[in-house]
Amino acid sequence: MFAYATTIKMRDVDAAGVLFYGRYFGLAHDAYEAFMESCGYSSARIMNDEPFIIPVVHAEADYHIPLRLGDAATIQVHADEVKRRAYRIICEMRTPEGKIACMVRTTHMTVDKAKKKSIPLPESLREALQKHVSV
Repeated sequence: MFAYATTIKMRDVDAAGVLFYGRYFGLAHDAYEAFMESCGYSSARIMNDEPFIIPVVHAEADYHIPLRLGDAATIQVHADEVKRRAYRIICEMRTPEGKIACMVRTTHMTVDKAKKKSIPLPESLREALQKHVSV
């Protein structure tokens, strides 16, 4: 499982010092970008060199324990489903003690840049993601 470490910063919290609910998605996306880079698909490569993009087509979160200003959080990232044209990513955000603070799930679909239509996942991307599917 891929792990991404971050610290909750002032810009991320509300007036009570608790991570603002919408920022969980921003942090999950930061972890997702690092995960994809580890799979050989950096955001720069996708945007500049590939004939496809991979937009998010669904996102949801379940909140369990608040993260607070200064917390050293770990985000564990894995693929949950890898289908023909889409895949789902799960980001488990954990407290400094290792408890799950939030689960963010995003579904991504490959889309041809020129035609603006869904296309099958490139085989190399499918293989890279399959290595990170948790059972």
